[in-house]
Amino acid sequence: MSRPEMALYIRTMIRGDHEANDRIEARLDEIGWDGFPALLGAVFYFAVNRRFDERTSPGEIMRFVADMRARTPPGTPEIDANAAETLIRAAVDPDVETAIDPQMAGRIQGLVILNILGGGAVGDDELDETLAEAAALASRV
Repeated sequence: MSRPEMALYIRTMIRGDHEANDRIEARLDEIGWDGFPALLGAVFYFAVNRRFDERTSPGEIMRFVADMRARTPPGTPEIDANAAETLIRAAVDPDVETAIDPQMAGRIQGLVILNILGGGAVGDDELDETLAEAAALASRV
């Protein structure tokens, strides 16, 4: 089960509110991050399915990942392009097999979420709804 602070952490990350994000991160360091990977995965699932579907070509996913990597600020940990493409495909097609290092998967999920939901791509109400749906999904995992 994820904590409400975790959804707030993701919300402040998406909105670029670094000060609030740092505060919430410090609080989560105190109380624990149990359930965060499930919540992050659920937000990733909803974000990917907002942008892609089963008809999306592998080339379109490849271009998205390449563009995302090109826009990543210097100093950001590198992500594996093949792993990112696989995770995205798996979010729209549950038959896709994944065997990706959990740390790499988390970095990929965070970056994809920022690229799909960030930069004003969704309004506050839609973001809150997505986070609530993701929290509900994560609580069932």
